[in-house]
Amino acid sequence: MAVLAVGILLLAACEAEPTPTPELSVEDVLSGAAEELAALSTAKFQMVDEMESGAKFFEMTLKSVEGEVKTPDSFRMLVELVNPGLGFVEIEMMAVGEQAYMKFSADAPWTSLPVDAVPFNFGGIGVTLSEILLVIEAPAITGRESVGGAQAIRIYGDVVSEEMSGLITDVDSGHAITLTLWIDEVSHNLKQLRIAGKLYDEDAPETTRLVVIEDIDAPVDIQLPEVTSGS
Repeated sequence: MAVLAVGILLLAACEAEPTPTPELSVEDVLSGAAEELAALSTAKFQMVDEMESGAKFFEMTLKSVEGEVKTPDSFRMLVELVNPGLGFVEIEMMAVGEQAYMKFSADAPWTSLPVDAVPFNFGGIGVTLSEILLVIEAPAITGRESVGGAQAIRIYGDVVSEEMSGLITDVDSGHAITLTLWIDEVSHNLKQLRIAGKLYDEDAPETTRLVVIEDIDAPVDIQLPEVTSGS
């Protein structure tokens, strides 16, 4: 009976001990995030020049870009700038397919512009970021923290500036960039991306740009504006 009792106790102890969850590798996390990004259909985003030390945008200081996208090629965004003489300025841009428009204030008319003249390629943000994640050098998991109310895995890694050209057009090549990514531990959605370093020759060395992605796959309706034939 004693032997049987010991056996029962050992069995109970084994059943009570939880099976450890295998630790995800950085490659697993990045691969999962790349897959989620490639499948992204819609999202809202914001990009902030955290130090306001980046290259001038229309000769003004860029503060932030925010908007929404619908893959594969539609976006609407609002660019907030600071003009030394006028204060805050807002420029709107949008595109559907090969048609793109911009206006320099809320009351200004929409003006047609070539799609390749838009300085940010946010229409294809999912596929673009997916490709960037797969070329990060020396990635490392550096911790976990709460982002947007969910636990996220934080990863550091390196790229060169030209590898960001799919997201931010006309970047200058040859600059070392450090990326910090916050990836949802459960869904593997990319929540935030910090781009530290010079994308343009005119950027200050301490320039950092933070990209926040929200409302993934939520309904988005992007329609081209009504413009007059003279626009």
